[in-house]
Amino acid sequence: MEPLIRAWGDACTLIAPDSPGYGCSQPLQRDGQPVTSASMDQFAVATLEFADALGLGRFGVYGFHTGASIGMALAQLFPERVAAVAGNGLVVLTEDERAAILRDYLPPLVPRWDGGHLAWLWGRMREQVIFFPWHDRRAATRMRFAMPPADRLQAGLLEFLAAGDHYPVAYAAAFADRAELRLPALTVPVLITAAARDPLAAHLARISAYSPSVQLVPAPDPATALESARTHLRAHPGDQASDETGDQTTKAAAVTSEYLGVRGGQVRALRLPARSGPRGPLLVLLHPVAGAATALLDLATELAAWTEVLAVDLPGHGASDPPPPEAGALAGTVTRLSAALASVAARSTVTVLGVGSSAPVALELARELPGTQRVILLDPPDWSAADIRDWREQGLPPLLPAWSGGHLLEAWHLVRDGRLFSPWFRREPAGIRPGEPDLNDAGIHREMGDLLRANGYWQALLRDALGYRPAPESGGELPVTRLAERPANWGPVLAPARTGSPPPS
Repeated sequence: MEPLIRAWGDACTLIAPDSPGYGCSQPLQRDGQPVTSASMDQFAVATLEFADALGLGRFGVYGFHTGASIGMALAQLFPERVAAVAGNGLVVLTEDERAAILRDYLPPLVPRWDGGHLAWLWGRMREQVIFFPWHDRRAATRMRFAMPPADRLQAGLLEFLAAGDHYPVAYAAAFADRAELRLPALTVPVLITAAARDPLAAHLARISAYSPSVQLVPAPDPATALESARTHLRAHPGDQASDETGDQTTKAAAVTSEYLGVRGGQVRALRLPARSGPRGPLLVLLHPVAGAATALLDLATELAAWTEVLAVDLPGHGASDPPPPEAGALAGTVTRLSAALASVAARSTVTVLGVGSSAPVALELARELPGTQRVILLDPPDWSAADIRDWREQGLPPLLPAWSGGHLLEAWHLVRDGRLFSPWFRREPAGIRPGEPDLNDAGIHREMGDLLRANGYWQALLRDALGYRPAPESGGELPVTRLAERPANWGPVLAPARTGSPPPS
């Protein structure tokens, strides 16, 4: 939605939430667990709760496809809060179509040990540009689109991976919903449009009954559809946007996702409050290069027994914006993190904990971030000169998206081999990792997704980390604790160092 925000931002305030279970939003919950099915009404209620948390009064709604279905449910359930709805493509299915789509459109994605599920997923991403529904391969379902370049297919695939097991929930809700049955009772000004090449354009003709507040406006092309939506929403404005926020009860959740905004980008973080109240400084947790904060959620939960934890996505990783391009990868990463964390650090003393290859980032961030009292390095790398040479020559493949999807298998085996050999590219007896290998397919799948999301940035940051040599004053008087493995009890590690005593190591 970012291009649309840039295009419409001069006319109104735009807020684009990730639907529950997608992007960075947590799934809808039932009895404390993510739901496996939901209705459009439930997604509409969650959207209104989001608006309440932001302190919004009456607001307009623009929705594309599934978003249009959510918009119709909002207009029906909460007409006093919705100023207008513009739906761009509204699904209206026959009973046979609905049964076939709910049966065949949303099969589960089950990771395979050999990465074969990725060939299926890439093929599915390609097929949905050729046919609608993607599983119904006939001349009658053929669409007239050019195949997108590989990097655009990759972007869609990463959204698919981010949703994980929750991917089918909102889609099934939209396909099962009878949006057309809501239209006769609507009192909110509603525009329903679709570009001629949109597979849902033909569905407008299936709408036979609707209230006087509903307009059906087919469009010859996507630009016209968007302009119709924009004109409709501007003709029916909501309330003036306010800086005031509403009920923020979700702040008490065990884990909250937030963005730390800085000039030129944002840093995404997971915050875990100390479970027994404030017991120590804020702990900033840094994941290994090519990873993401979500991969350390179990470690963050352990640490939250002792202190508040802020697990951040490194710039260019996870859901954080890239570092500034004019700086080197390591310097730019530290500058962006320091700026993003400055306001947080001003309210508390800080411990920085770097895991694995993020050790150089942790040491440099500790120098830059006011209020930092100590650094903890968990399993920091100990690269020899030969290791550094081999990593630079063999360990930083570009993983550029290929039209055939072959890069996905390369990424899969890179991650999997990293659990069999150390480093991952040293596939010889001397490189075999001791002990039982951790070959959990779901874990490898998640790690591979993190790797692909950071592609183009993790290579540059790791290259800088390989050449990192701390300046003589690096860390100043800060104690640095180095841990070869995760301790069974974090209490002694996190306890404040006594004045005059050497730092633990």
